Amino acid sequence: MKIIDSRVRLRTEQLMKAWTTELNPVFKDYITLYKMHDRLTVMPVQELIDIGSQSDVEKMVVCGGNDVDNAHILEISKKFPEIIPVGGVSIGNGNRKALEAIRELKKQGIAAVNLSPFMLRRNVNDKLYYPLYSYCEMIELPVIVHTSLHYWRDTYMWHGQPEYVDEVAVDFPELKFIMSHGGNGFGPLVLAVAQRHPNVYLEFSALNPKYMAPEFIHAANTYLSKKCMFGTDYPLMEFDKAVKIWKNSLSENVWEDFFYNNVRDALYSKPKK
Repeated sequence: MKIIDSRVRLRTEQLMKAWTTELNPVFKDYITLYKMHDRLTVMPVQELIDIGSQSDVEKMVVCGGNDVDNAHILEISKKFPEIIPVGGVSIGNGNRKALEAIRELKKQGIAAVNLSPFMLRRNVNDKLYYPLYSYCEMIELPVIVHTSLHYWRDTYMWHGQPEYVDEVAVDFPELKFIMSHGGNGFGPLVLAVAQRHPNVYLEFSALNPKYMAPEFIHAANTYLSKKCMFGTDYPLMEFDKAVKIWKNSLSENVWEDFFYNNVRDALYSKPKK
C-alpha cells in the first residue's frame, strides 16, 4: 500500500534553520516533546525519500514557511517528483503582498497554501484573511491552516478553534480547507465541523492516536473515513513508527483512504458544491 504523507519537513540546511541556527521560539518546545534532537541534522533529500519509502511513503507534502523556503521547496520538487510543494503565506506584510505571492506560487505549481494565523496572534476567521480565502476559493487552491493545540506559550491557543473554522466554511463554501493537526485539543466539536462541511478535511500529522480523544478514532474509522488523512510532520514523528501506530488504530478497510486517497482528493479533486 502506497502512502502520501500530508506534512513533512525536509532536512535541508534551509529548512532546518527554524529548528537549529535560527531557533524560532514557536518551535523550541517541540524538540523536547517529540525527542527530535537526532533528527535535526542536515540530510540529503534523496536519503530522506529513501527512508520514507521503507515505510511505503510514496509522496511527501512539504510546506514552506516564507518566500525563501517556498522557492527552495519548489526547486526541490522539480528534481524529486516525490515532493508535493505547498507555499507558506503570511499577511504579516499586508494582504496585497500575500495575494501576489499566492498568484505567483499557483503559477509555479504549488498544491496548496499553508497559513499559521496563531503566529501572528490572529484568529482563523480574522477578516484580514478573507481576501486570501476568497482568492483561493476562486482559483480552486486548497488552504492548509494550523487549527489545533500548539506549544508556543507566548500567544493563545484559541486562534484556530472549530467555531472559527465553521464561520470560514460557511462564508467560503467551495474553499478546500484542511485543518492541520486535525483541530487536536478542541474536542469533538471539530468532528462536527468536518462532518457539516463537504470541503473541510482533518489532517492528523504529528498526532499519536493513543493520546487523542476516542471520538476522533471512531470518526476516522466510520463517518469521517473520507475526511481524515495521515501525516507525520517529520521530523516530529518518524515514518515507520507513525505508520505502525495508525495502522494499529484504524480498521484495515479505511487504510487506503486514510493513508492515500484522502490526501490526494483534498489537494487535487474539485471542491464539492
